[in-house]
Amino acid sequence: MAQLSTETACAPDVIIEEIIDDDPEKYPEDTRQRKLFQKRVMPFGVKAGSPELVLVSHVMNPCHFYVRRLSQKRLIVHLEKILKQYCNSKNTSPTDILALGAGVFVKSKVCGTWCRATIVELIPKHDRNKGMPCGPTKYKIYDVAMMQLFFIDFGHSEALAVSGYELIAIPIIPEHATLEYVFTEDLCSSIRLPDFLIEAQLRGINKLSLKCSLKDIVPKCSNEGWSKVARTQFLKMVNNKAVQMKVFREENGVLIVDLMKPPANKISSDMPISLRDALVFLDLASFRTEHADQSEHSVPLQYCPPAMPQEKTEAAAVVTYINNPGDFYIQIVSVRPECAFFLKKIDEVYKTESGDNLEILCPIKGQSCIAKFEDGIWYRAQVIGLPGHQQAEVKYVDYGNTAKISVQDMRKIKDEFLAAPAKAIRCKLAHIEPCKGTNEWSSESKDRFEELVQEKIMLSFFIENSPDNVVAVELYQSVTELPSLSCSITAILVNEGLASYVTRNTQTTAVACSEVWDSPPEETFATEMDVLNPGSGDLSQTEDFELECNKELQARISHVVSPNKIFVHFQSAEKRLNMLQERLSAAYSMSEKEETIQWEKDENCVADIHGLNQWQRGHICKIVSQKVVEVFFFDFGVTKTVNTTCLRKLDENLVSFGPLAVICSLADIRPAGGSDHWTATACDTLTQYLSGATVKIIIQEKEVSPFPVKMFLRDNGLYTDVSEYIIKEGLAFRKRRTDLIKTIPQKSWEIHVKRESTNIRDPSPKAEYAPSCSAPEAKLPVTDHEDKESERSVAPCKIISTYKPPAIPSMKQFIAVVSSVADNGTIYVVPKSQEQRLSKMMGDIQNHVKSLGLLEPYSWKQGEACVVRGADTLWYRGKVTEVGSGTVMVQYLDFGYIEKIPQCHLYPAVLYPDMPAFSIPCQLYRAKPVGNIWQPDAVELLQELLTKRSVEICVEEQADEPWGNVSVKLFFSGMSLSSFMAYHKHCINEEEDGDIPKLNAAVYTEEPLEENCEISYEELAWSEVNTPLLPPYALPSLPVCGAQFPVKVTHIVSPNEVYISLHQPKNSIQLSDTEESGISLDSNCKTLTEALTWCNQNIDSCPCLTDFRNEMPCLAQYNDQKWYRAKLLSVMELNPLGILVHFVDYGATEKLPTSRLRQIPPSLMLYPTEAFRVLLAGFKPSISNSETERIPYRPEWRLDALWTMIDCVQGKNLQACSLIHSPDHIVFLYEDGHLVHMKLVEMGLAVINQ
Repeated sequence: MAQLSTETACAPDVIIEEIIDDDPEKYPEDTRQRKLFQKRVMPFGVKAGSPELVLVSHVMNPCHFYVRRLSQKRLIVHLEKILKQYCNSKNTSPTDILALGAGVFVKSKVCGTWCRATIVELIPKHDRNKGMPCGPTKYKIYDVAMMQLFFIDFGHSEALAVSGYELIAIPIIPEHATLEYVFTEDLCSSIRLPDFLIEAQLRGINKLSLKCSLKDIVPKCSNEGWSKVARTQFLKMVNNKAVQMKVFREENGVLIVDLMKPPANKISSDMPISLRDALVFLDLASFRTEHADQSEHSVPLQYCPPAMPQEKTEAAAVVTYINNPGDFYIQIVSVRPECAFFLKKIDEVYKTESGDNLEILCPIKGQSCIAKFEDGIWYRAQVIGLPGHQQAEVKYVDYGNTAKISVQDMRKIKDEFLAAPAKAIRCKLAHIEPCKGTNEWSSESKDRFEELVQEKIMLSFFIENSPDNVVAVELYQSVTELPSLSCSITAILVNEGLASYVTRNTQTTAVACSEVWDSPPEETFATEMDVLNPGSGDLSQTEDFELECNKELQARISHVVSPNKIFVHFQSAEKRLNMLQERLSAAYSMSEKEETIQWEKDENCVADIHGLNQWQRGHICKIVSQKVVEVFFFDFGVTKTVNTTCLRKLDENLVSFGPLAVICSLADIRPAGGSDHWTATACDTLTQYLSGATVKIIIQEKEVSPFPVKMFLRDNGLYTDVSEYIIKEGLAFRKRRTDLIKTIPQKSWEIHVKRESTNIRDPSPKAEYAPSCSAPEAKLPVTDHEDKESERSVAPCKIISTYKPPAIPSMKQFIAVVSSVADNGTIYVVPKSQEQRLSKMMGDIQNHVKSLGLLEPYSWKQGEACVVRGADTLWYRGKVTEVGSGTVMVQYLDFGYIEKIPQCHLYPAVLYPDMPAFSIPCQLYRAKPVGNIWQPDAVELLQELLTKRSVEICVEEQADEPWGNVSVKLFFSGMSLSSFMAYHKHCINEEEDGDIPKLNAAVYTEEPLEENCEISYEELAWSEVNTPLLPPYALPSLPVCGAQFPVKVTHIVSPNEVYISLHQPKNSIQLSDTEESGISLDSNCKTLTEALTWCNQNIDSCPCLTDFRNEMPCLAQYNDQKWYRAKLLSVMELNPLGILVHFVDYGATEKLPTSRLRQIPPSLMLYPTEAFRVLLAGFKPSISNSETERIPYRPEWRLDALWTMIDCVQGKNLQACSLIHSPDHIVFLYEDGHLVHMKLVEMGLAVINQ
């Protein structure tokens, strides 16, 4: 049957209700009738153009069907109640008269309840009017053999027939073509006639089914009418579903509509975005007009975009699909194994699926799906086009290729495969475009590009990520060679004439320089360096300015030509520059033009700069015309075109001042784009960023020109590396550093220290000590001391790559302080006798190693010694334990702990090489950890118990290696650590002698035990109790997504976070009411309630809990003095000991003492937990006055909302509908078909979440 039952109508899979305030039961009779009568003014209660949620109750064909409004649900329930009450209290007599067109009440077979109906046809037992033009319209009930009824509130027809009579052919009118035959012994039992009272009571309730037709569609074959397949597909898409109806107009009592998927519906629903479009797509209908109205479509769920690589990084990649060099897709090689496993799982799942529940009836553009490729394998895809004829154009999101496939080769995507981001990254080659004169890539360039990259692993440099998720990349043919040695795909295409570089035209008024690309270095600086070195040795830049390497120098940017040519004025030369300007002004301000001078190239001069009112020295580098020359002003680095009337001869006395503008170049960067020359874009960007700025400069080398420098610009209070800025803009790469270390000059470095009266290593006051240092393969900078008179230089130190291992005290037993506990359980201790020396050494390091400056890039090696700056800004001696990408794992040598440190905080140097490491690595003697390694909870306990605590160490076995672990017995506060850990089941103590040695109490007066850990001596004295190792609780079987199931709320965390249990009265238990029965747990306990009842009666047989690890199952005593299943969450207090427990069958949490915790019988672990956490969908907190009282742990919610939600759900039987199960279980929660959160919305405590 096409129609829906009343039960189905009241419980759709998705319900979005409208609150109706005029509940009929709340008003007196006359008021209720008046309100219902007023509703009749609007024929259908629907406004054209406004969408409304409906249920399709009966389907004749796509142009003739009936719907019921969900907003009338309360009215429907009220009507059913009235009819049920009336019909159950009335009887029908066989002599009662039935008339055609009369309204009656009928017990419907389809709906299962009493419904309103209209008599359409009456057929008597003996046809006495055969041959008469018009038969009678009235019969007594006992004379009727069959009657046909139309149910006005549902839209379907049924036929009632008396048993024992042959079926008589009834002339069916088209409107009631689908019949359901019902046979009965007595028609009086299935029919009730209304009286005047009930008619008056129902007068204001119009028929609840609305006759509708889909807008502007006709059967595919108009001469054959609507096919059965069209009606079947229509039913399949709308049956038992809440749909959104958009009304366009009304024609002769029929609503012209379109049915669509509700906005809140999930993607796996069979309901298409538009039912009209679906029928047309399936070739079951056609649009009446050539261009149908486009409905407002919802955006379908889509894949997450691929994980975009960071700019200015490199990775090995494979090109998976090519449109042209400006549009192709790649996969990162490192993710391909994971991707292959993921795609294999998809193919296995969809090959074994029957397809009935996953087939797509009507794909929509942008929809995520699983599509079969021509190789027969299923892949993730996205619909990008709908060409018609039951075909769709899809894009395979993990590869980038597209294809046209049949809708039969498409399946809905499961949630587990939708969450993973797409694997194919869309790219384009950076810095190139199609050959000049063309706007599109030629077929030759595409074929050549495919030939170069097809089925090859390429080295990819990621230049820039655009807003449309297209990455500009450079591809190199080899992943093992340097880019300078490997072939660039960009360069190959340009050299072969298949592409051209992207260029940019720039104009400048201040500089008469038209360079777009830098010249080669030998040409770039030929002219300028001749000028900057006029011949006399005393004009050397470094001599004039006393420039030093590896030292921060203040400078001001004078002029920027490119990253390789930046003119700066150092702060030390500012005074000299001002003096020069004053002398030039005094000498030439009153001078007159010399007409007889014939200016020549390479001649020095002085020029009057208009607008600045100053004279500047220069060098003529080009004769433009008889009156115009091009002058390079070497004190500022600027080239300008000047009229000869502004020029004067440069006095020889003023030549003695060397050029005051120093040429610098940014170190360790190279141009992007596969070229050796800087682009105009890079030059313009750098000019705009630096012009006139004050910067800090660190000169890397003085023997080359221009000076390679590190340059830092203060931006928003922080200093930014200018080289890093250019790299981030995508205009430069870092230089490859394969042989960089070999090219660094081997120069020793100095550390200046104060004269000390005592030696750190030797307590003799006559000895003096200065820290030694080494720099393997790298030079370290110079540091300054505040008091230069008390400084002395340390001679160049010998090359030392590691520190000395720790020295173990000679005595077998000594007092130490635990400095750290490693993740593998190694305990690092510092002997008490060495604390003063350690403190002294640390103080010296902080006083004399204040700043190490900037180092050249360095290749770190595992085990190498270093100096590290910690998070507390202090300097420490360190050792490299592991080298990663951009970070290094470093062990703090004198304290033992290991930390991940950025490379910029490390320096390859050895401080105090003759002083051994202070921290001694120890392991517990003959203590075997559970599982042969210390578990995380055991390590956490050791760290909390021992860090910074005084302990006694008894050395039992020396280490086999210099840096190996020493086997010791460790005692704290008179207790053996091995016995303590064995008692808590973290290890097995293999030592035969279990006596705990007694230590002198005076040793522990400095630091009480209770500062870090609370130890219960009474519990340690208890007899050993074995706590069984139990698995975690089993979780309940959750209903499938979209299904409705009965639940009860057991605990409320916040208005939208609750714990619910599946409503099973026979097995459920109440937290405050446990049945009392003497049932044996081993024999007769069949339900959880019976098992807990037995435990409550025999609780003394359950041992006390002695294992307090996280997630430990147990029995816990609630406030009602009953015992329930629970698990441990954490330790809340140490004195007295308080444990936070979670009652797994309810969701509540409580802090309990250990006396209210017992070991749980293993038999109770067989029952799954009854409560599980869910989030409620469809609403969110309202934006209200911030002064209202809030929930402390959920400040976004008002406290009133929590109390209101408790009133809405407490003790009530509810219905839930799951939306998703992962990562959080999200549901809609209903009470009698109504969303429970609507009361919060009415009160202004929440708002609808779209």
